[in-house]
Amino acid sequence: MNSLLLQKARSLVMPGLAMVLIGCAAVGPRTVKVTEAELQSRITETLAVPITVLKIFDISLSNPVIKLDAGTERLNAQLDTDIRNPFSGEPLSGKLNISGKLRFDAASNSIMLVDARIDNLNLNGLGGKYEGMLNMLTRKLGEEILNNIPLYTLTAEDLKVGSTEFVPRDFKVVGNDLQVTLVPK
Repeated sequence: MNSLLLQKARSLVMPGLAMVLIGCAAVGPRTVKVTEAELQSRITETLAVPITVLKIFDISLSNPVIKLDAGTERLNAQLDTDIRNPFSGEPLSGKLNISGKLRFDAASNSIMLVDARIDNLNLNGLGGKYEGMLNMLTRKLGEEILNNIPLYTLTAEDLKVGSTEFVPRDFKVVGNDLQVTLVPK
């Protein structure tokens, strides 16, 4: 009789214990992966609108190629660049290389590009003193324009599982992905 009661008790307790253990497993840290392709898509959307600088230069950026650098934890991008030449009306075309660090903005639940800098601007057909002057101007203004661009917004599903809320703890570049570690709040 005691063994029958013991078996019944086990059959009632074991499923409950399993549910508790499953619930506890969901409370630990979790990882959200963001691919280079997702970041590239977001930068394409953000920079699709032409930028006017000093009410003189209309700059169009397109076709970003994104690379995540695990060594420096920076995002690097090369973009096709077209600048309307205010003096001749002819566009200047070339490549723009930018880089920046990644950080989480809690107010918008977004991964942002910060400490952005223009590493290089090469325009076809522009030479001598004009190239140096335009590079200097572009670097200064470009850093202001490119800082705090939202690259990826974490979803409600990323930040909450059941009744447990999560917050980002750190970022790590692994291969071609950005891995965001989320920990319970």
